[in-house]
Parts: sequence; structure tokens; C-alpha cells
Amino acid sequence: MVTVSIITPSFNQVDFIAATIESVLTQDYAQIEYLVIDGGSTDGTVDLLRRYNDPRMTWVTEKDHGQSDALNKGLLRSTGEIITFINSDDLLMPGVIQFAVNYFNDHPETDALYGDGEFIDAEGKYLSAFKSAPYDLPFAILGGQALVQPGTFWRRRVTDAVGLFDTSLHYRFDFDYWLRMGLSGFQLDYVPGKRAAYRLHSASKTVSQSDRFLGDWEKIVHRIFTRQDLSPELRRLQPEVEEYLEWHKAKARWLKGERVEARPLLRPFLIRKRWGRRALAASMLVDVYFHTSLTNLVASIFTKITGRNPLLE
Repeated sequence: MVTVSIITPSFNQVDFIAATIESVLTQDYAQIEYLVIDGGSTDGTVDLLRRYNDPRMTWVTEKDHGQSDALNKGLLRSTGEIITFINSDDLLMPGVIQFAVNYFNDHPETDALYGDGEFIDAEGKYLSAFKSAPYDLPFAILGGQALVQPGTFWRRRVTDAVGLFDTSLHYRFDFDYWLRMGLSGFQLDYVPGKRAAYRLHSASKTVSQSDRFLGDWEKIVHRIFTRQDLSPELRRLQPEVEEYLEWHKAKARWLKGERVEARPLLRPFLIRKRWGRRALAASMLVDVYFHTSLTNLVASIFTKITGRNPLLE
């Protein structure tokens, strides 16, 4: 029977980690190795961990250098042929580990597997669905790839080849890892189906520090386009990727209420090719100068047409 290693990086999430642990230990696949890597929590997490007496679960608590560092500690301790990680405030859906094992057994060519998920609130109530999409490397480099991190599994051979997570990244280290897989020629399979729940609450990175994700993305992009082995097809994406970064910098300033600082960043998009960005940049500038709420109207119209809210992407 194949061993599956599940890693949970943890720091001061005592309100949520018990539910995360239970979502792992109640899976219907027996051969699991569960590693909780705690960063020295002071909120009661360690006392909670001490209460578990399951031979499949081991934990450590010590200071680390962030989530990616904790994951690397878990990777170095793990022995499973299949690997995944679930954050200490997220949940695995029942049966997903057995599903992953079966899929890898049936598809020896597959290196990584991911699916869909759902957003839940602090109380565990359903908020909305989170849909992934088939992996497209150029689209991923352009920042548009939808990939649900919880419930993503990969083979040990991937980590043997691409190495550990980048500890200089604290917000998009997972997307960097998927990109490194794709750039190394590994096959990432999207199989529709809800595999995990992604919890949104005031202390989660997605909610509390969303503007900092952009800094990580900029580092990742710079590294991609300085690769000597990058194909000409992918290298041609650089101008579009740089425009993506500039657009999100402008939008981040505007959303944070830094409207004066956003003005010079928004103006170039009035003449760019993408009509959606042109319309949104124009409405943002109107709001800045005339203190209106035009942007919300434009965003709602765009959402109705495309099903995507341009202010949230």
C-alpha cells in the first residue's frame, strides 16, 4: 500500500487546527503519514497537539522562518510516495486521499493532481465554490491559472527533481512550486471535484495580507524570465506579464484607498489593448477625480457578462 504524506504548517491557529487535523485523521485511507509542523505557537495549539495519540501523526513545535520553511521541514521528514499539504485552517473533504491514490495508480504518467474546492467562513459555513481549470503553463505564467492548493497531491519524484519550497516567498510559494513543476516538464492533471475547503477569516493571509501577494509574484516572474532554458514561446510572454504586474500594482493602490498614488499607475491603461482594463482604469480615475462610485457599477456589469469580478482578480 502506498504511503501518503500530509503536511500541516501551523502557527497560532488554535481555533481551527483541530478541524483540520480531524479532516485528515478521519480519511478512509489507512496508510497515511501526518506531519504537523508548528512554528512555536503560543495560543494553546501545542496543548491541543499533545492530546492526539494517533501513531499516524507526528508533530514538532519550534521557531521557523514562515510557512514555506515549515513545509520544507515537513518535506524533509516525510517518507510517502505521494505528498500533499493542508494549512491549519483548511479542511480535506472525506475520501480525497483514497481518490488521489487510485488516480495515481491508474495514471502512472501523472505527476500532480488537483481539483476544486469551496470557500468557508470562520465558523465553517459555506461561502462559495472555488473552481480550478486544466493546467496551462503560459496562462499560469501570465497569472491567470486557477488552481486550488488544498487537495493538490504530487509524487515524491517531483520534489526529488524540483527541490523544496522557496523560503524567500511567503504568499505565493505554492504557485511558484506548481510553476516549477510545469517548467520542468511534469504533468499536472486537473480532475473536477470538490477536494478541500479553504477557510477565509480575518487572520488568513488571503484576507489580511492580499496586497503582499504581488511582491512574491514579481520575484517569481523575474526568476522565470532570467532562466536560460526558457523556450522562445514562453519568453515572448514577458511584455504581457509585466503589464499584468503593473495593472495589479495600480489596482492594489486604488483598492487600499491610495487614490492619488494610483493615478499615474492607472493612466497608461487608458490606451492599452484590453478593453476590460481600459474601462476599469477609466472608472477608477473618474472616481478619484470626482468622488463617484462608477467603478463598482462597471465591475458589476463586467461580472454579469463574464462571471468574474475584475476587482477581485
